[in-house]
Amino acid sequence: MRTLVLAHRDELIEQAADKIRMVIGDDADVGIVKAARNEVDADIVVASVQTLARPNRLALLDPTFGLVIVDEAHHAEAPSYQDILTYVRAGAPDGPLLLGVTATADLADGRGLDTAFDALVHETQMLDLIRRGHLADLIGKQVAIAANFNSLHTRAGDIIESEAGELLLAAKAPQQIARAYRKHAADRKGLAFAPTVKVAHAIAEALNDEGIAAVGLDGATPRDERRAILNDLKSGAVQVVSNCAVLTEGYDEPSISCITNARPTKSRGLYVQMVGRGTRPYPGKANCLILDLVGSASRHDLMSAASLFGLPAEALKTKSVAEAIAAKEAEDAAPTAGRMVAADVDLFRTRPAQWVPTGTGRFVLPTGQGTLVLRPAFGGRWDVMHVPRQGDRETLMTSLSLEYATGFAEDWAKSMGAGALVDRNAPWRNAPPTEKQLRLLLRLGVPFSAVRTKGEASDAITAAFVAEVV
Repeated sequence: MRTLVLAHRDELIEQAADKIRMVIGDDADVGIVKAARNEVDADIVVASVQTLARPNRLALLDPTFGLVIVDEAHHAEAPSYQDILTYVRAGAPDGPLLLGVTATADLADGRGLDTAFDALVHETQMLDLIRRGHLADLIGKQVAIAANFNSLHTRAGDIIESEAGELLLAAKAPQQIARAYRKHAADRKGLAFAPTVKVAHAIAEALNDEGIAAVGLDGATPRDERRAILNDLKSGAVQVVSNCAVLTEGYDEPSISCITNARPTKSRGLYVQMVGRGTRPYPGKANCLILDLVGSASRHDLMSAASLFGLPAEALKTKSVAEAIAAKEAEDAAPTAGRMVAADVDLFRTRPAQWVPTGTGRFVLPTGQGTLVLRPAFGGRWDVMHVPRQGDRETLMTSLSLEYATGFAEDWAKSMGAGALVDRNAPWRNAPPTEKQLRLLLRLGVPFSAVRTKGEASDAITAAFVAEVV
């Protein structure tokens, strides 16, 4: 059906169009409406709300859509969105289906989304996504500064940003952040979130003084310059981008593995948005480090990596979020005598399926009748291949994001009846290696000392086999 996708930032427009083409195919008829572009006749129209809401632009749009998708749907009640939704008759009995997607289902004023949408059809918690391998695990570090956060006042339900900015600069927070980044995250690509433009650029300057390539970004940064900065972050030419109110929502760069929260906030939704910029899975990325600024006096209504999951701050001193929650759940489930139940926290660091690295940048998954291979493609995308035991290899999907490629491959393996084979928690994996496996390992030159279980033997054989044929 003809579809309209609404988003409110330049980066979100391009990302939505790219991901639609990724899923449907490059021949998908996707049109962009923003600034000078006005491709309103496409089957799938991806539009900037600011552009489309202008009466002269809206009048050029054929309103007969079958589906309307609102990205960052917590904005849907804004007048500009409502003007568009009314024009296309979204919500009317004979109008298009209206779908909203958001990581921030609670609005800042405490209202829900029920005035714009009829029903919540699916909800997933961040912890569930971490445990299932769809999001990176989180680890937290506190950066203490000599500032009293209790002195900050609240307006419209959250900390007054100008007050927070002045307090952070007076406490030399940018320098403290830079030193903490060099100590804890010197090898991580990151984003820093600041309450004011002045603080954002001060953090970037302090990071550069510490030898960490950083750039400041704010709403006044010209669009072309912003794109160049984000391209440099993607390529690694820049290690950290420090921003004020620019990259909070929807920015998608999976290689980011450190988030610096220098924007004190009481808003769970805002905090989730900031942390979410670092939770995308990425090859070689075991977790995302959250650097939270804390004042000299504790203030319990401010969000942190620990409070987001209902944990005390000390819980993340030696554990990741998934590890800390697993330990807490194990303790809660233990008998009253206090016996602790061991928790397999490694489960949360990877996907549910037992993907095997080959040492050549590829990841493989055995299916019994062959092997699935994730192969790096151009531009950070991935191809999914199937290498049968006999016959020619087959390319199943090309140029996918890592998340989509792994999900597709795992579903494909299950559809072929290999669900128990790929499950990393399947009981067979803990059995001793078989004689047949040991003989094959000997032929492949894999030392027996590296193999303790049937599962480890299977992984070693799979990796060695694929290294020979792919």
